[in-house]
Amino acid sequence: MEYRLKLDENMIPFKVQKKGDHGVTLSQGNRLLEVDYTVISSHHLHLLVNGLPVNAYLARDGNTKTVIIRGIPYFIGDGDSPDTRTRGKKRSEVIPQEITPPMPAVVVRIQVLPGDRVKQGESVIVVESMKMETTLTAPSDGRVRAVNVAVGDKVMPGQILVDIDRDAAASTQEESRPG
Repeated sequence: MEYRLKLDENMIPFKVQKKGDHGVTLSQGNRLLEVDYTVISSHHLHLLVNGLPVNAYLARDGNTKTVIIRGIPYFIGDGDSPDTRTRGKKRSEVIPQEITPPMPAVVVRIQVLPGDRVKQGESVIVVESMKMETTLTAPSDGRVRAVNVAVGDKVMPGQILVDIDRDAAASTQEESRPG
């Protein structure tokens, strides 16, 4: 299959051929990459690129992904998707319902306490990985039920850092959205 990948601001055309259950061959002109992958978690992949090991950490934002390899973030999207062609327009995206770091990190700030009310998008916790801080936000309006970590804790993708009980109105609105 042929794809157009948007990497940061560049459009890159390439061909993809699936090989087995956990591998692909990518080609662009005379360049050929053999990629085998193992899914460690929904935010972590272990890759073998032409036989060389690479860890990749993923964060999803609608149809765009941030892939962090060796501490460098790459913003990747489908070049043919309307979401990546038109910047600035509201995207219909699936909002994660759990507050979890996109990669292994250390908690540097906790900005809520149990019982606090939060609004969707409000800053809840800040983590640091590879000298980069990432602010994790509330996925919906609600009340903080529990903070499961402390400043200085090492955390992993998939680990739920803060539990938020969603407001009934937020739950109803989300369930009524077309899928």
